[in-house]
Amino acid sequence: MDFFVRMRAQEDIPAIKDLMGKVYRPPLHGPEAIWSEQNLLLHISRFPDGQFVAVDKNGRLVGTSTTLRTSMKVALTPHTWSEISGRGSLSTHDPGGTALYGVNIAVDPSLFGQGIASALYKARFALGQKLECQAFIAGARIPGFSALAGQLTPKEYLKKVVAGELFDPTLSKQIKMGFKVCALLENYSPDPETLNYAALISMELTNAPKSPNSHPKSPSTDL
Repeated sequence: MDFFVRMRAQEDIPAIKDLMGKVYRPPLHGPEAIWSEQNLLLHISRFPDGQFVAVDKNGRLVGTSTTLRTSMKVALTPHTWSEISGRGSLSTHDPGGTALYGVNIAVDPSLFGQGIASALYKARFALGQKLECQAFIAGARIPGFSALAGQLTPKEYLKKVVAGELFDPTLSKQIKMGFKVCALLENYSPDPETLNYAALISMELTNAPKSPNSHPKSPSTDL
């Protein structure tokens, strides 16, 4: 599939809202899962370089991602999605932050497996390296957990996914990309598929300057 990634523009807002309506369908997700026009405008005004869209050759928007900067300490301290993103407004964005934080990524469900998410991640990694951030950090959904919640604790589930003993539709793909699992996040975001849990994941941005005491935690930490 032919597509390209570029920075988000104000004109993309209607298409982003339509896309998120396809991704976050009821009854699993309520209307609050879809970005408001106000928040989308705030994203562009607060950190324009961190907001990307993927567009196909016909100009159709097929993917979007939202990112902010924060400190390594804040990013690696247990948090909820609402806390770290300012309830989705990016009011928490720190222009001098050394961690690039992935707030959201959404891809047209009919186009999964076409490399769109990978391209959006690569654009964010390149941005992080350009800004000399130390790591890209995010809270990863673990949608496979709910089916096994009666058999495993969330930490046991993460350990098995990290070890390759279980496949999670989201986290396993991120581990394959090179992400390390740092910790379990409780009450990260209302989500019946994950029972509100997420995995704190980190990828070191190798071109960024590093200090001895500010590296992301190892994969086994807190698991």
